Amino acid sequence: MTKGHGEQTTDESLSTSTSMSIPSRYPSISETMATKKDGSKKTDYGSLPLEASEQDRKTLLGPSKENIPGFIQVRHQMAILIFLGMTAVCAMRQNVSVAMVAMVNGSYVTYDEPLGNESLEGVETCSESLAVNSTTEQTSSGEFLWDTQTQELLLAGFFYGYIFTQIPGGWLSDKFGMKWVLGFGFLLSSVCTLLGPVAAYAGTEWYFVTRFFSGLGEGVSFPSLLAMWSKWAHPEERSSLSVIGFVGFNSGNVLGNALTGYLINLDVIGGWPLPFYVFGTVGCLWFILWSFVAYSSPREHPWISKEEREYLEEGLKHSNTLRPSIPWRSILSSPAMWCQVFTHFPHTLGMFTLLVNLPLYYSEALNVPIELAGIYSALPYALQFVVMLVFSYISDALFARRILSKVATRKLMAAIGFGSGAFFLILTGFSRCNTALSVTFLTLAMGGVGISFSGHFVALLDIAGPFAGSAMGMMNTAGTLGGIIGPYIVGVLTEIQKVMWIVAGFYGFGGLTFIIFGTVELQHWAKQDYQAIPDSHGDE
Repeated sequence: MTKGHGEQTTDESLSTSTSMSIPSRYPSISETMATKKDGSKKTDYGSLPLEASEQDRKTLLGPSKENIPGFIQVRHQMAILIFLGMTAVCAMRQNVSVAMVAMVNGSYVTYDEPLGNESLEGVETCSESLAVNSTTEQTSSGEFLWDTQTQELLLAGFFYGYIFTQIPGGWLSDKFGMKWVLGFGFLLSSVCTLLGPVAAYAGTEWYFVTRFFSGLGEGVSFPSLLAMWSKWAHPEERSSLSVIGFVGFNSGNVLGNALTGYLINLDVIGGWPLPFYVFGTVGCLWFILWSFVAYSSPREHPWISKEEREYLEEGLKHSNTLRPSIPWRSILSSPAMWCQVFTHFPHTLGMFTLLVNLPLYYSEALNVPIELAGIYSALPYALQFVVMLVFSYISDALFARRILSKVATRKLMAAIGFGSGAFFLILTGFSRCNTALSVTFLTLAMGGVGISFSGHFVALLDIAGPFAGSAMGMMNTAGTLGGIIGPYIVGVLTEIQKVMWIVAGFYGFGGLTFIIFGTVELQHWAKQDYQAIPDSHGDE
């Protein structure tokens, strides 16, 4: 541009001449038209510079997961560790259900014999019609004379211990960090698994003790996981990250069911003791890895990048506070928490009832060989593994893209999960002696229930914030009662089909409870004023 007398007008003069009409906080016209040769990008008007380098632009925009370096970022490393640990301890737990078939002598009371005052009419028919497909060797070669009630007591022994460490595990994880709470809990369960065969030969009481203490160790798992993800899972990734840990539960059940039968048939060191030694050893090796690699929070982690730490702390300010006292009175009187309790109890009752009894159901009620019983029992958890991962990402996408609100997303996942589980269990009850239909419907039922993990489970993180571990302890204490009650339901009812219908009814109740009363609002007792933890690395 030139003046009338041919003098070139500078940017400064134009800026000065126009400053009367353009507020000082906006860029001048010439600044707006200017283009730098270095290719840097323009930013928003206002107090921010008009043009900035890429690094400056990222800083001005704030923490973002796209800015975090590393191929496997630290929060994903934590998720992988949790997945491996949950796989190990759940394989130990499920190993017992399959091994029980080989441990017990044929003189014990089987499912096709009378229980109480009535006989299992439906199951007797199944045994008669399927007798040609199996031999009785699998139930006659065992070493222990345990009747049905003793078996159910030993299976439930795990849950007697499991229930005692729910609330303490959550409180310790919230108060002092979850690393050693979870680590030593899993180590205890691993050691008890290694001692299982020795205890069984020593006597029924000693074997019950190992099952009890194994439950004590594993009881801290879910409360510690919730405490962990309250500090490691950004709200935008909450469903997908937390479910990665939970699917370890499914992969452990798959391996525990499928590998135990195979290991027993190798007939090495007595047959049935081998899976105890294998899974127990794996658990101990995991503890060593966990001790050196895991940390309770991003602030404590020595090699986390500054970008990832800032991303997590910005999204989880409630967790970046000095640890306050647990507001137990408020938690116990919270309607939102009691909704979680009444949703989780039927969910866990159904899950644990089927978990511990599927191998016996297939082997004894449907007369399936032990190898196939293990594989059939693994199928529901293999499907649940896939379903949980897929729907966790769908759930996060629905919320992140604003397709559905957070509460609508959580309730949709719960409705699909509980609804499909109840529907297919009803069909399982009607399938009776048809092995193919029983396996198919049970697999679809348990796979469908996995969807609900992206519903009420993740909602607990939403409402409890920094006290998620303690809240999970309360919720899972009630849930563990289902693991104790479930085996007795199986031992008392006269038809196994009725068990399926009762569990279906519980699923329907749990789903409706969350759909009607569930919330995702951070509760008043979980809201904390932001107070940064002093940085041990020296950053502000």
